[in-house]
Amino acid sequence: MSTVRARSLAAGLLLAVFAAPAAAQDQPSEFQSWRLPGWTFTPGVIVGGLFDSNVAISSAPADTAGPASDKLFVVEPFGQVEYFSSRTMFSSGYQGAVRRYVELDDLDGIDHRAYFTWRHMVNRRVSLFASDNFLRVPTTDLLELNGVPFQRTGSRYNAFAGGMDARLSRTLDFTTRYDMTWVDFEHRDSLRLTGGIANGVRSSLSRRLSERSSLGGEYGIRVADMNIEPRTLMFQEAGAVYRYLTGPLTTIEAAFGFAHLDDRTRGITRNGPYGRAVITYRGDRATIGAAYERSFVPSLSFGGTNESQDVRAYVQMPLARNRFYVQESAAWRRTNPFVDAELPLDSYWIRSLAGYTLQRWLRLEGYYWFTRQDTRLTAGQVNRHIVGVQMVVSEPMRMR
Repeated sequence: MSTVRARSLAAGLLLAVFAAPAAAQDQPSEFQSWRLPGWTFTPGVIVGGLFDSNVAISSAPADTAGPASDKLFVVEPFGQVEYFSSRTMFSSGYQGAVRRYVELDDLDGIDHRAYFTWRHMVNRRVSLFASDNFLRVPTTDLLELNGVPFQRTGSRYNAFAGGMDARLSRTLDFTTRYDMTWVDFEHRDSLRLTGGIANGVRSSLSRRLSERSSLGGEYGIRVADMNIEPRTLMFQEAGAVYRYLTGPLTTIEAAFGFAHLDDRTRGITRNGPYGRAVITYRGDRATIGAAYERSFVPSLSFGGTNESQDVRAYVQMPLARNRFYVQESAAWRRTNPFVDAELPLDSYWIRSLAGYTLQRWLRLEGYYWFTRQDTRLTAGQVNRHIVGVQMVVSEPMRMR
């Protein structure tokens, strides 16, 4: 892969990070919660085995039946602290993963994931919130970010968000949110990958037309600094946003407006429309969500424009209310560059998990993960299947 093309792909990562749709950011955490009042500590361990059909994260060589595969054992210790009251919700956890391959022991390693989320109702009109997610994983396909070539290279990702929801009057609502996202890769110089940091603020002001619907405007600004060279880009969006409650459990949101990019280093500007639609159902036994986003996303490398589309859906069933449960998520993202030097990407992620609670402290689970990326070039398709079973031992404990 040429340097120009590789850097184009890598540069798309940062844009995907700070232009992620709201549905992806607000998707429920994979950490399971018992939602018990007061302080709770939940230690646990996951022990399992799995089959990986593409350990190298590469396209299949022409002279073989497929890419290299292997079986591996995984041990994942974890811990989680939670607090719930009438006004405050706090949750924080860590999960590690020790990977042991049967044949390719050079790929053995340790992964890390940590998170926290906090929400506090200051009074009847004002609520504050904050969250942070950190990942250290061995392959880029596990990041689930648009515009990133799937490769076996260590990746680190951290996303922080904080903000406020406020009811200014009987009919006027205000929301503001700050996001900071950081991405980095191991051996990025040799692989022509880069990372960077992005800071952004998005605010909306809406007026409630009725008990179920509201209409307003939103504005967002993001500034990105990349590791590849001293370069700063500013990305702005302004548009209308509409929200509707079909019932007490279901929310629909739609937004449409215009985006503007200012590449100050090279003196390049681009303009284009953006739009999104989100639907979320939060029930006692399941949370279901889906989102679609389409926008003309400027390239971070050469100032060309990409037509970007994103579709995501998920289902999550809480353990506290379901003896048998499933966790499902699927995402599809397409990037069509309008600059010949950049590479088009179609990326897919599917994750399925089904579990059964034998005892309050013991669960058995089976899962299937599928990732695919297609550059629409000859031998440019990367497919990966992961099938596994695992035993989960955990028990929430009251803290006094």
